[in-house]
Amino acid sequence: MRSAFCRRAAAIAIVLVASTPVKAADGSIDEAKALYAAASFDNALAVISGLAADASNAPEVLEYKALCLLALGRTMEAQSAVDGLVSTFPAFVPAKEDVSPRFLTLFSDSRRRLLPDVTRKQFAAARELFRAKNLAAAKEQFQAVLDLADDPSWRQSSDAEDVRTLASAFIELANAAPTAAASRPTTSSAPSTVIPRQTTQIQPAVAIEQTFPNWRPTDGVTALRRYAGAVNIRIGKDGQVISATIHVATDPEYDKQLLLSTRSWRYKPAMRNGEPIESDKVVTYLLRLR
Repeated sequence: MRSAFCRRAAAIAIVLVASTPVKAADGSIDEAKALYAAASFDNALAVISGLAADASNAPEVLEYKALCLLALGRTMEAQSAVDGLVSTFPAFVPAKEDVSPRFLTLFSDSRRRLLPDVTRKQFAAARELFRAKNLAAAKEQFQAVLDLADDPSWRQSSDAEDVRTLASAFIELANAAPTAAASRPTTSSAPSTVIPRQTTQIQPAVAIEQTFPNWRPTDGVTALRRYAGAVNIRIGKDGQVISATIHVATDPEYDKQLLLSTRSWRYKPAMRNGEPIESDKVVTYLLRLR
């Protein structure tokens, strides 16, 4: 099956294809596409292999590499190229009219196998941005997580639903976070003194004991629901929880039990330049009956 693009490119490719192999160093992705349209798959692969390192990671390069390998009957290598495409560019979706049905089958299989793990890794990266208080970047990443978890290849699974629930909760937390006030310059008639800036190294608190109570829904309606919650805790220099407040509420009865359970949570305290300090931590949790 050839698209209108392929038919147009074929006319150009007649000029490009010579009796001798194309020099890889002279190629571009557009030339590779034209060679593929003219069924010169070996030459197209040679062009793709010779592309610069920064260009070789582009989605189209991996896409056409897989297409050429498929056309040459090298299915295992094509699968590997498609896996690399899905893992590196999970948001990329090929235009169905420009590729073969075999490629679409391979692509769908890769997304079904790889997308859950890719999405979880992206969620973990977004959560680290949130913990670093880089809220704008975190919200952008969590939105990307929502898009990936809504992919048809796995959107109906319970895992995808859990990821969507947690990502949505983090976006709500980021939206509710207070915006830091802009610093105001001060003026003084006295001459300024330059004080050398000291490097401050802060290590966040690490959980040692963080056990959640079992969730026992009080009625059948509640049992059918899923909740994504968050509790804000203050951790002392000794690693004990000083205070806890519900940041995102779930089942009221469960939230009461959770606040009581935080009294037994223990952490390796946060450190500033090797000294223990008090710190705040937001702990998220998901309630559902399996």
